[in-house]
Amino acid sequence: MPRLIKGRAVVDDGWTLLSREATLADISAGVPTIVPLALWKSERTALRARGHIGVWLAPADDPAELAADAAALPLIAVEFPKFTDGRGYSTARLLRERHGFTGELRAIGDVLRDQLFALEQCGFDAFAIRADRSAEDALASFDDFSGVYAPTTKTPQPWFRRRNAPARSPADREALERKVAVLVDSLRDIAARHVPAVFASSFGAEDMVVIDLIAKHALPIRIFTLDTGRLPEETHALIDRARKHYGLPIDIYVPDTRRLQAFVRANGVNSFYDSVELRKGCCAVRKSEPLARALVAKSAWITGLRREQSVTRAELVVEEFDAVHGIPKFNPLADWTTEDVWAYLRAYDVPYNALHDRGFPSIGCAPCTRAVEPGEDIRAGRWWWEAPAHKECGLHRRPVATPVVEATFVANEAVTP
Repeated sequence: MPRLIKGRAVVDDGWTLLSREATLADISAGVPTIVPLALWKSERTALRARGHIGVWLAPADDPAELAADAAALPLIAVEFPKFTDGRGYSTARLLRERHGFTGELRAIGDVLRDQLFALEQCGFDAFAIRADRSAEDALASFDDFSGVYAPTTKTPQPWFRRRNAPARSPADREALERKVAVLVDSLRDIAARHVPAVFASSFGAEDMVVIDLIAKHALPIRIFTLDTGRLPEETHALIDRARKHYGLPIDIYVPDTRRLQAFVRANGVNSFYDSVELRKGCCAVRKSEPLARALVAKSAWITGLRREQSVTRAELVVEEFDAVHGIPKFNPLADWTTEDVWAYLRAYDVPYNALHDRGFPSIGCAPCTRAVEPGEDIRAGRWWWEAPAHKECGLHRRPVATPVVEATFVANEAVTP
């Protein structure tokens, strides 16, 4: 039986690899078989019924052809016809990061020792070493390098973020665990007392903490976001990645077409640069109106706002009444620091917006967001041409209304001071 590397160990290969010209007749009953993409496409229904079927992709094959099957396939193999052909690296990252494939991802063909470290970083976890080379000898290659600089599928955080991450002592880790427990209890309490409750996410770093906990604890809190029509591509990519990573539905609300057309016709596409009033008018059309629709028939909404984010949020409370929409509003991350947020993302390998690694601590619409300089306020890149006191879009007007008595949540109970 052939041998291959899987899970950094040499194991027997129980799969049969079929050639490009293979047909259904070449598949033996009960034998796990890897078929070429063309055969899968032509005989998909019959092959799915057989079970124990994987698919292999040639360098010119589009991995998007398997997007609809990514959740069901147990194995996808990617061919490297020559050691120097690097297209398979991109194919692997697309399968893992864009199409959400979580099964065995196998490198086949001209696969040599020197490729293994990079292949693993791109998402491969099984390697069929070329027949004239030793799989046992190739195992040591995984230790050829101590780490990587750029983000990869296996190591999503770049080196500078990992390098600059403060060392977490046991006390720090315990403190974070306590904060997480309080946050989970808070979310559970909100979901129990207010049905239905929804989470408004802009897919910033803070929001990914909440989404991760909603998914981990199967909390009955629906997630929605506002697509203004001017979001960065990186934000769209994260929305898709989060949907596939967590398997959760994400409701997307967009501006009313007629209102947006009227505003742009009267004021221009980029009128938000001209005055605070026009910028707020743009936010009203692209954000506030869709938010109002998103909150119809909801009992409460949850945000990822934090006091540390800006001067306009310094007095933020955990619970308040949103008089505009007539429902309670909760800010359970109000007392979390930036260090708390990133400690959680690092500890649990939570996906986040790629712009955070390019100097964007706060991310909104593309034309209204820039990277910040070292030492600048974390929201200095939002509407940077305005004074700090003006930097709210209208979604989070301060004050919303008279604050509700703020509860301090501890594990499994809420204590009102």
